[in-house]
Amino acid sequence: MKIRTGFVSNSSSASFVIYKRYLTTSQIFAIKNHYLDNSFIRNNRNNWDRWEICEDEYEIRGLTSMNNFSMRDFLEKIGVNEEHIKWVDDN
Repeated sequence: MKIRTGFVSNSSSASFVIYKRYLTTSQIFAIKNHYLDNSFIRNNRNNWDRWEICEDEYEIRGLTSMNNFSMRDFLEKIGVNEEHIKWVDDN
């Protein structure tokens, strides 16, 4: 039997920034409430982590430490132009 004694991590993180001038009011609402979209919820709510969503007057930002909820696919679904999203992925 093999036993691993060091630090093991299979987690990843990701983040994005979108200027709000490129978003509709309904897109901003959808991003802030992404976890309510049943078409993106897998078998049960415990299979993915919510994104932390922050906003100010000019931009909306998202951050997750475990990218189980496909925000990229979700933003495409709600019609956000990929050219307006700045992604930062750490794996």
